[in-house]
Amino acid sequence: MKRNIILSTLAAALLGTAALQVQAQGIYVNKKNGESISYPKSILDKVTPVVFSNVQTTKVKGAVATLQYERITDMNTPRTFHQIFPSGNSIVVVGGRSTDNSNLPERPTSAEIYQNGQWKTINMNNSHDYSFSVVLKDGRVMIGGGNVGGDEVNSKKTDFYNPTTQTFTPGPDMTTGRSGCSAVAIGNTVYVKGNWYGDDKTFDYFDGTSFSAVGETYERFCPSIYTTDSGNIWTWGAYDNYGAAASSYKLDNGNDAFLFNTYFPATKESQNNFFEYLETYLPMPKTCYSRVSDSYGTNDNQNGYFFLIRSSAGDYKLAFAFENGNNVTLWIYNFVIPTVFPDSQETITYNGDVFVNNDKKEIYLIGYCNTDSDYKLCLLSFNFTQGYWTIARAGGFGHSITTASWTMLNDGRLACTGGSDGDVAAKNAYIITPPVAGLTTSAEGKGVNVWKTDGTYDSYSESELESITTYEEEFDERIAHEIPVEYLSKMSAYMPIYSGSTPPIVEGTWLMSPTTVVYDGQGNWEAGKVINDVTFHFSSQNTSQNTIEYSKKEGQSYANASNVAVLGKGNNFTAFLISEGKNGNISTKEAALVSGTITDSGIKNMYYAFILLDKSADPDKKIVDVGVFRCFKDGDDLSGPTSWSTRLRGGQTTRSEIPESHRNLDVVVAKKIIK
Repeated sequence: MKRNIILSTLAAALLGTAALQVQAQGIYVNKKNGESISYPKSILDKVTPVVFSNVQTTKVKGAVATLQYERITDMNTPRTFHQIFPSGNSIVVVGGRSTDNSNLPERPTSAEIYQNGQWKTINMNNSHDYSFSVVLKDGRVMIGGGNVGGDEVNSKKTDFYNPTTQTFTPGPDMTTGRSGCSAVAIGNTVYVKGNWYGDDKTFDYFDGTSFSAVGETYERFCPSIYTTDSGNIWTWGAYDNYGAAASSYKLDNGNDAFLFNTYFPATKESQNNFFEYLETYLPMPKTCYSRVSDSYGTNDNQNGYFFLIRSSAGDYKLAFAFENGNNVTLWIYNFVIPTVFPDSQETITYNGDVFVNNDKKEIYLIGYCNTDSDYKLCLLSFNFTQGYWTIARAGGFGHSITTASWTMLNDGRLACTGGSDGDVAAKNAYIITPPVAGLTTSAEGKGVNVWKTDGTYDSYSESELESITTYEEEFDERIAHEIPVEYLSKMSAYMPIYSGSTPPIVEGTWLMSPTTVVYDGQGNWEAGKVINDVTFHFSSQNTSQNTIEYSKKEGQSYANASNVAVLGKGNNFTAFLISEGKNGNISTKEAALVSGTITDSGIKNMYYAFILLDKSADPDKKIVDVGVFRCFKDGDDLSGPTSWSTRLRGGQTTRSEIPESHRNLDVVVAKKIIK
């Protein structure tokens, strides 16, 4: 590919008043880390200088940032102890109390939906405070239970929210009135557990039509309730249904251990278990009125649940529980959760809510620093595969923030609404953007915006830019013979494609992690989404024929190919392979490309893409159109060396089976209580 340097320094782009007009085929944005990003003429409009603020800079183990949030329009009705959940791009709040803990608290029989910057009130059949909400497979949301008058008067009522019509319809009554309850759905069936000053020895089981009582378990107030991969139900909680501590089991040595219960729907039997390791740590209570069912997580291909544990001394740890054969196993993270804010030394108190962003592999913990005059919100982001974390804080919140209802939105942000200060409920509503784990911010810097013909733009800071150059597309004939130049041109907007007959030696096994979406022509994944790690294995490189043996592993999926072409020069390379196959009765031809720069530490700026080149008749459009491609990159810009092996599954987890990125863990296996 031919290039003409049009900016030997950045001064012209950053300080000039006129936009940079591109006359050649396209431009490269050349970054100081060696990455070169291509913008073909077909998608490029102009380049303009800009001034940035809060530019994200360096990744560290622990960082401090300013919390970014937006106070959105107040709700129409003050609410506390209410349910909150996302619905598409909207937020729904349901029930609660409009006054708190007075002799005759008001309990609105209404809900509200936030969309287009406004709250719209929706009528509902029943009141629900200290209730549960759970999403069914068909998209409806069931809301049920609540206190309806005094400590011992709890509601059996349920309602269904239909997100399509934005209306509520009454559901069947539960077998017992419940307040301070939680629920989990398996398809369109629901298990409800928990109560306050009421019966809680059994689950309320909704079979899709009506409720019945099943199981025989211990009683809890605001319990955590989860379903496992095998369909079993776990419950635990910090308090019994009269508010006394209930999570402990007294061992023979006098120590307390963490007690939990498993219900087996297939046999309708229950089993009590405990974790002996936690004699000094017990699980923190979740917030009844926050939607913490989002604490489901995927950790190194293990499906399970994250939760906070706290010692009597007041320090916190993060735990991850999962089924492991016939056992229940805990991974206890040994990173130190800060209990004072690093720059001010103010004490941080966390609630028990844990939110998990599986796309970013991040945990979000909510805490508070308060003085007599101000309440500060603290948000801790922790990357549970890399170990990086960032604590962010913002002030100016009232006391009600400490009792607000929280949920995670579909875009990964957090929303909190309402809360109370004494007998006064609040209308406040906020959307909080969690800080990126391990990233700090700088105050201000210059840079450029690269504008595209579709009206969008990409921003680059002065600190990361080396230069901007034009180029004329002249792809290597070996790759252009297999892949049409128009496709290569479109792909080169998102990844470098190198030419040359003297590629570097790329043999080895390389881990792309975090594997981050750069572009998805199918429209299913947004740029920035993190997917499964990908491992590439290159071997038997032939420097005279410029070929290599290629293997790829992604989760439980494997691919192998021989005589894969590899191009490049210096330390830059592009490997590409052409494969043919069938998707049902449709014949397909596909290309895969891997590009990067070899360094002593690994492969920098590693990109991976695949594109459909051809297909046979597909009248029902079962697969994507020809020319559609996806592109991914290593999110931390360095793919380090790793081993090529499969991980044994099943049985008890041992220290040697834990991946290197998770070695800073304590591993605990649950024990069954035998009476």
